[in-house]
Amino acid sequence: MPFKIAHRKESDVPQPSRRGRPNPDLDQIKGEMAKLARGMVLEIETGSAGAVRRTKVLITKASKELGRKFQHWHLGTKVFTRQVDAVRRRGRPRRRP
Repeated sequence: MPFKIAHRKESDVPQPSRRGRPNPDLDQIKGEMAKLARGMVLEIETGSAGAVRRTKVLITKASKELGRKFQHWHLGTKVFTRQVDAVRRRGRPRRRP
């Protein structure tokens, strides 16, 4: 089923019910990752096993916003991250033409 798309004036459509709020956890992690020196590892204590995945997602978002590559892993409820130079590509190398 194809979408029906139309352009309308902003005054002709209903306003969003609420505005997007900044994520303070993301801002805190991004600030710490920006200050992280080469050769250092950032350790984040999540407090629960369920928060590990959420923390890893925040690390990925923060690294994309910073424009740098970070590797992350966890052990129990602690999440670790460090900056990496280049991510090694998986799979077969590309053939040169």
